Amino acid sequence: MKKFILACALTAISTTQLVQADEYPQNPILRPLTLTDGTVRLSAGVITGEQHDGDTDTNIHLNASYGLTDDLQIGFEGLTYSLFENENQGFELAINLGVRGHHDDNSEQTGDSFGYGTSVFGKQVITENFAITFGTGYTFWNEEHIDNKSEVTYSIGAMTNIAKDLTLSGHYTFRDLKDFKQDNANNVSIALNYALSADVDLGLALNYSDFEEKVDNIAFHQSREKSAAVYASWRF
Repeated sequence: MKKFILACALTAISTTQLVQADEYPQNPILRPLTLTDGTVRLSAGVITGEQHDGDTDTNIHLNASYGLTDDLQIGFEGLTYSLFENENQGFELAINLGVRGHHDDNSEQTGDSFGYGTSVFGKQVITENFAITFGTGYTFWNEEHIDNKSEVTYSIGAMTNIAKDLTLSGHYTFRDLKDFKQDNANNVSIALNYALSADVDLGLALNYSDFEEKVDNIAFHQSREKSAAVYASWRF
């Protein structure tokens, strides 16, 4: 319900702006790291996956973001600020601060947990059809029944247009885990994005993670080992 209310609020704000999403490039490789001033992005996805204990679960993911200025964006993912953008060299750098996750667990072994963090990420555009992405971040996990935890992540990826309006991307993330029983974890993802128009994206994403933390032989956060998602995104 909170996400729905925020989405409605962002929509209402956008109707007062003259800047439309047509200033936002259709080509994902050329898109800035933050939304342009006055642009709203609403997205929804269905994620299904297999957990390490063999169970399968499916849920819906919703998101909304709004460009407060050309360099400052607010959304469910938190605040994102563009630190540097050099269009001539194709280099961009941004910082994000926000909630990294919430795991609702009523068990006495683990309980609820909230993740708060910050990250710095960027993109180097090589050509209009290819770019390299990179980033690092810190997350603090505030736990209800167990010791608090933290992690530092390092990621690198690439994006390439394999056909008109069809972009393939891949990312690898190394998680340096602190105060976990597991010292580190790896995450690999690939995605295929179809820019249906300047305003609408449709996509498919696949993800693999070897994160398999357990507390008293109970899977921590019930993380997915393998997952697939379909999504749609609308900008206006």
